[in-house]
Amino acid sequence: MIGLNGIDRSASWYYAAVAEEAGVSRALIHRDCPDLLERIKGGVNKAIRQQRDAKQIELNEYKERNRELRTEVEELKAMLSKVQSQNATLIRKNMVLSGVSAKNSNVTQLYCSK
Repeated sequence: MIGLNGIDRSASWYYAAVAEEAGVSRALIHRDCPDLLERIKGGVNKAIRQQRDAKQIELNEYKERNRELRTEVEELKAMLSKVQSQNATLIRKNMVLSGVSAKNSNVTQLYCSK
């Protein structure tokens, strides 16, 4: 494959060849010309970037799902608290009614068998 200005891209010293042709050092290309470096690499890191971006999107989706689940947990805790309160109230009422029936001999408890 032929790269910038006809230099063979498969050459192991491609960066050095581009730097030499431009009359600069390889360090200068790496340090000061990241866009040129990307062109030289020819998208080698493109797959890595795409993979990173996909992982970032996946992470954001998991974070959103986690946020939704935390909200649901808080709602369920509130519902549980309310039901526990209602249950405690009903238990107290039941105890009061059981006490009334034990004190009053005129009340007969009816049992239903299935």
